[in-house]
Amino acid sequence: MHARPAASLLAAVALVALFAAPVAAAKPSSTYKQPVVQWVQPTVIAHRDGTATVHTKYTCFGGNVGTHLFIGLKQGPEVNATDHTSSQYAQTFYSTNWNSDGPGLSLNCNGRQQNAKFLLKPDAFFWNAADAPLLSAGTAFVQVCVFDNTNTGEMDPNGFAFDYSMRKVVVD
Repeated sequence: MHARPAASLLAAVALVALFAAPVAAAKPSSTYKQPVVQWVQPTVIAHRDGTATVHTKYTCFGGNVGTHLFIGLKQGPEVNATDHTSSQYAQTFYSTNWNSDGPGLSLNCNGRQQNAKFLLKPDAFFWNAADAPLLSAGTAFVQVCVFDNTNTGEMDPNGFAFDYSMRKVVVD
């Protein structure tokens, strides 16, 4: 008499295991990957109001909380993309520091490629901020840095992607 309830229970457990097994074995639909900056548009737009627009495509994962975007734009005769990337070589320095990670300057880390334009303004922390000329037609060094929510700080190579390149500047 006790064998029948035990057999029924065993059969029920086997059915649950049979149906649950494919679910447990299924891979998550979105797995974490390191962020990537796919490209930065070859042309930076300098606006007559003293701002600039940088257009980029990037992908990052893990949600938006705890992420950080930095875009820097440096111009001057000594600036280049190899050994003169620091602001000490710049005459003009624009960045996203004016509203760091605020509206319009934050990342969307949903695992899909994002196509976004970001507004830069003169960097108030630049050593020559008070006397810096406006961005002008020519070339400039562009730094796009994407930090996802796994990155723990400036020295952490995880959760970080960048594109450092010289770009043409046009004035609209």
